[in-house]
Amino acid sequence: MAELLEKSTRATGKIIKKIDDLNNKAWEAHIKYPNHALELSNEAKNLSEKYSYQKGIAYALRNMGVSHRYLSNLETALSLSLMALDMFVQLNETSAEAQALVSIGAIYFYMGNYEKSLDYFLNGLEQGKEIGNKEAQVYGYNGAGYIYGVLGNNKKALEFLHLSLALSEEIKNISIQSSVLDSLAFTYLNDGQMDMAYKYYVESLQTGEHASLYNKGHALLGIGVVFQKQNKFEGANEYLLQSLSTSKEAGDKSIESETLLYLGKLYLEQKDLVKAKDYLQESLTVAESGRAKAIMYQAHETLAGLFEQEQDFKAFAEHYKLFHTYKAEVFKDEQENKQKYQNIQYEMEVLKGEAEINRLKNVVMKEKNEEMEKKTSELEQSYNSISVLSQIGKEITSTLNLDTILNTVYEKVNELMEASVFGIGIFIPEEESIDYRMAIEDGRRYTPYRRKMDNKNQLPVWCIENNKEVFINNVRKEYTNYISEYAEVINATLEDGSRFKSPVSLIYLPLTVEEKVIGLITVQSFSENAYSLHHLDILKTLASYTSAALYNANSFETLQTTLNELQFTQKQLIQSEKMASLGELTAGIAHEIQNPLNFVNNFSEVSKELMAELREALDNGDIEEATAISLEVIQNLEKINHHGKRADSIVKGMLEHSRKSSGKKESTNINALADEYFRLSYHGLRAKDKSFNSELVMHLDNSLPKADVIPQEIGRVLLNLFNNAFYAVNQRAKTAGEDYKPEVTVTTALENGQVVIKVKDNGVGMPEQVKEKIMQPFFTTKPTGEGTGLGLSLTYDMVVKGHGGSIQVNSVEGEGSEFIVTLPIS
Repeated sequence: MAELLEKSTRATGKIIKKIDDLNNKAWEAHIKYPNHALELSNEAKNLSEKYSYQKGIAYALRNMGVSHRYLSNLETALSLSLMALDMFVQLNETSAEAQALVSIGAIYFYMGNYEKSLDYFLNGLEQGKEIGNKEAQVYGYNGAGYIYGVLGNNKKALEFLHLSLALSEEIKNISIQSSVLDSLAFTYLNDGQMDMAYKYYVESLQTGEHASLYNKGHALLGIGVVFQKQNKFEGANEYLLQSLSTSKEAGDKSIESETLLYLGKLYLEQKDLVKAKDYLQESLTVAESGRAKAIMYQAHETLAGLFEQEQDFKAFAEHYKLFHTYKAEVFKDEQENKQKYQNIQYEMEVLKGEAEINRLKNVVMKEKNEEMEKKTSELEQSYNSISVLSQIGKEITSTLNLDTILNTVYEKVNELMEASVFGIGIFIPEEESIDYRMAIEDGRRYTPYRRKMDNKNQLPVWCIENNKEVFINNVRKEYTNYISEYAEVINATLEDGSRFKSPVSLIYLPLTVEEKVIGLITVQSFSENAYSLHHLDILKTLASYTSAALYNANSFETLQTTLNELQFTQKQLIQSEKMASLGELTAGIAHEIQNPLNFVNNFSEVSKELMAELREALDNGDIEEATAISLEVIQNLEKINHHGKRADSIVKGMLEHSRKSSGKKESTNINALADEYFRLSYHGLRAKDKSFNSELVMHLDNSLPKADVIPQEIGRVLLNLFNNAFYAVNQRAKTAGEDYKPEVTVTTALENGQVVIKVKDNGVGMPEQVKEKIMQPFFTTKPTGEGTGLGLSLTYDMVVKGHGGSIQVNSVEGEGSEFIVTLPIS
């Protein structure tokens, strides 16, 4: 029995060793060969479950999560990694727990949730330091440093990253070292230090060549971006394409989508909108498949700018809205109070650790306690500042109203620092001035005013022209660091008429969007030494939020103005088209109205003569003759009345066509409308060209019921179709032989409960490529000056959008065309 038990124990030990070996191999392979690592992890997990080996399951889950992260399956990676973390906590595997925390931090980063990502990286770093896990520390320092760089705190980013680099060199992990070098390069790039960025990217590439395709792709992308920012487009394109090829080979959708984004931006800078659009849309597709929101919002932002250049305002508005949606998700603050408290506790431990302990260990306990109380107060202040900044970010990016943005910033900035004087100025380059839309002193507003840029001895002018902050704690002593003379602004007045005071301490910060200065923000105090570097950092963060909000508000205002101008222009063009068609009608109306007028004149003359004969017959007492003459006069008067009404209907029709539509539908005789405009259109063309002739064929269904339509609009539709038909047969008549007989036919019928109007001609016809474009606004085949290109576009709108109908075109080049309009009866 004992022997069997010993054999069973040895067998179990072999299985456990095999599982541990599989997990170790998977961990070593996950960077270079994530698919192979996933296979090993799956095998380890299956064996562990079979033999109920909980530790094996936990490590397998951790490894599977990491592999899925490298394969860009972020949702799956997060789920597996969180399961692994729970098991490590239960099993008291503290070292693995630290690794899991930083791994989850990396997943949240690629998902675009920087707040949660930073939290997990810092927790992983703290635990790694407690248990001496240097690998977890490297990842923690690297991840947190990278995010600090993304959020604009380059000083803190570099501090963390250099600590990470030193540790990675100490543990001699090539893969980690390559990642840290890449993070350092990225931070120097953000800080505008291109030479340092290039140096570290090259070192990362050289190291990454021996580490993994993932590291190599990252480094190639970074070098491409450096060249792009230096306007070395050929070199940028070469490295970005190498990065794209490498990321595809590695199956890394995160780098692939980011590389595609930069390729799109590269071609956009070179004004190649077609290639730019292709790369940006492909970037968006890849980013969406990997749920990489940070790339998604940038792709939507860049596409919005591209469509704005193309004046495709519908697409611009769509991408602009999505840009805001995803950007808000990336930067939203989801930390709970407990998490924030843990971060504060961690920061306090950092302050108590290492350098702080070495500095304090030789001072008396009283001084140590006082220092710790001061640091604790600073941490609480920092926590409050972060909360307020987060709230400001949410509030000012949730509106596109400029005044709301300015008021929100002013209300919140006083919670962060003393701001006896606060102002936001908008830079107007074309006028070389700074427009102070908001300036406040001790709660009292300044009357809006402008500073001219021509006087260089002004601190705000220096700030904008140099795109750098002005940081002064005693104006009279320190102004010479920026300008040669200092003078107060003379054209600023307070709205209540009181005299403004001179500041002693002040900060000016430029507001920038994509390295372009759009304005400035300033806080000022009447006390000396009112501001510290801590306040400067807070204001920098605030300035970044404000810049984005002001840019968005200005873009929205510009878009709204453009849309209003387009709508006004559209109305003008429609009226111009109506008046143009009325001009074409004028000759036809003159011809049509001449006939009834001639009849009126003729019958009036005859009736006058008959009245003389009637009088003569009455004088002679010839009652029979007088009666016969009076009957003729009555008939003539009826004919005069008939032709008078005919002239009246022609005039009314002209007025109906020219007047603005009421937009109300009326029960309308479509046959009468077609008959009248058919003849008017024909005679209009005849009046302009006496040589023109055409046969008019009408097949009007007498049983056609009246239809509920807007008569002015359907009249314009018919007139446009008739004019085009007569124009087409006239063009063909100019080149065709004598055998050609121009013919235009109008047909009405009731089909499937709808009114159908067909206008057919045997004119020049249309090729297929023309037929595809004829409904587009401003497209015309007529010579310059003869057509606006709006007729068929408006016809389509009036039929389809205005009446819920349809319009169909059949045409054969050289043979003729047929337009078929279908309208619902009601």
